Amino acid sequence: METHQAGAATAVAKHVVNIVVEVDGKNKHIQFDSSPVSGRAIRERAGAPLSDDLTRLVHGKPSGGNIGLDELVEIKNGDHFIALPTGTVS
Repeated sequence: METHQAGAATAVAKHVVNIVVEVDGKNKHIQFDSSPVSGRAIRERAGAPLSDDLTRLVHGKPSGGNIGLDELVEIKNGDHFIALPTGTVS
C-alpha cells in the first residue's frame, strides 16, 4: 500500500520583523525579513535622510546613542526607532 501525503507543502515560512521608525513626527511602519539590519537599511526603508541620526526608543525615550549607517542592529517585532536631524542624538 502506498503512503502519500496529498498537498504536503515543503515551503519554509518567511520570518517578518515589523518595526516603527518616527520620521518628521510621523510613524513609519516598515518590515524586514531578517535581523540584524544596518542603520542605512532602516533609514532608507523609513524614508529618513541618510544624514539623520537614528536611535532606538525604549519606553518612548532615546536609548543607546546614534546608530551608524554601517552599524548592524538586532531588531525584533515592535521595536521603535526615531530619526532626527544630525547632532540631536548623542
